[in-house]
Amino acid sequence: MRLALVPTLLLLAGPALAGAPASVATGGLPAADLTSAAIRMVLGLAVVLALLGAAAWASRRFRLGAGMRGGLIEVVSGLSLGARERVVLIRVGGDQVLVGVSPSGMRTLHVLNSSGDAPGDGAGRDFANYLDRTP
Repeated sequence: MRLALVPTLLLLAGPALAGAPASVATGGLPAADLTSAAIRMVLGLAVVLALLGAAAWASRRFRLGAGMRGGLIEVVSGLSLGARERVVLIRVGGDQVLVGVSPSGMRTLHVLNSSGDAPGDGAGRDFANYLDRTP
């Protein structure tokens, strides 16, 4: 609201300042030229801010990785472990890969197969089969 008030006041003050003689305070420019210069400056600033906002919106809207969604590789989840260390769960095809990321590089921590095998599942199935076999 206040930002729109400044150009309005400059436009209204223009005719009143037009009859004033040039002075040392205005750099020797007539007041009408000073008013038009101020209006051009405010409008130029508004254009630059609008372009900056449009660029920010476009960068969020059209991210570079947006085309990779639904592709072969997808980041499922991530967890920060410290200032520069992370653990990331990545889905590659049907498999899920747990990866550790640090400043020194990336390292595979665990691979979960597409059949849903998790650590300890084999032992659980063996125990269930044993219970089914016992009379």
